[in-house]
Amino acid sequence: MLGRRLISAAVIISSMLLLLYFDYSLGCDESLGRPGLLLCGLAVILAAMAASELVIMFDNVACRMNHHLTVGATVVMTCTAFAPVLWRDQPDICPMGHFGWAMAGIVLAIVLEFVFQMRNFNPAPSSANGEIIDRLGRSALIFIYLSMLFAFLVPHRLLQNDNALGLVAIITLITSVKLADSFAYFIGKRFGTIKLAPKLSPGKTIQGSVGALVGGCVGTAIVVYIVAPWIFAIEIAKPWWWILVYGILVTCAGMVGDLAESLIKRDTKTKDSSSWLPGLGGILDIMDSLVFAAPVSFFLWIIADLPASP
Repeated sequence: MLGRRLISAAVIISSMLLLLYFDYSLGCDESLGRPGLLLCGLAVILAAMAASELVIMFDNVACRMNHHLTVGATVVMTCTAFAPVLWRDQPDICPMGHFGWAMAGIVLAIVLEFVFQMRNFNPAPSSANGEIIDRLGRSALIFIYLSMLFAFLVPHRLLQNDNALGLVAIITLITSVKLADSFAYFIGKRFGTIKLAPKLSPGKTIQGSVGALVGGCVGTAIVVYIVAPWIFAIEIAKPWWWILVYGILVTCAGMVGDLAESLIKRDTKTKDSSSWLPGLGGILDIMDSLVFAAPVSFFLWIIADLPASP
């Protein structure tokens, strides 16, 4: 199990780094000058896969949803959220704003669900009461849940309209959360004795959570003090205490996100969201902690908005 986890993690990390490198290259002025284009493509693929996993899990406990419709509406929602990246000539000060496009995407996806249900509504006596409302509610939950991550990727990537800073913000989020997960896993395996939430996730321990906090701070420090100046040639002008606050709060949000997905899996009697990744489970099992961590991360980047200096 550990070997498969490490192999899958290595493939994911190397692929992510390669994609981010090319995304950074496309964002440079001497290239297309549009940061986030490749990130948009990745986000659409991940959103579609995550929505598919949620539909399958939800179908385990209730009336079946329209799989293709929900996944398609999720793709429409994600593309709409990434409109600031796709729209090359968008004005610097757009009335919609980054989050306005994300909200428009959520609304559009929900409207598509309503239109489909209205078109296919059959008021037969044999139909169960509340069946349509149940499908609409589960679809809306999928849209809102996934938008907590994908709606905040664009503001991260376009932070201060700085190609390098935006990419560093994305890398900081991913590195902090995933290094926290790794620390929690290994420290929990070695020293874990007190269960954190036995009804939701029996494998998680208090000791592992402490390790996660350390890993989150270490991950943040690595990106801010090493990756940013050495690879992207920028200095992140944040005070030392910001590193600790970011690492702790983003890690805590990530742990809540992890438990939130565990709640969904336990309620639907599902062990893994899917078997896409050997040893790691599905896409949701990889990105669950990022869902709750992304909003916290962006808030922390703008609450102490000190500009990066070359």
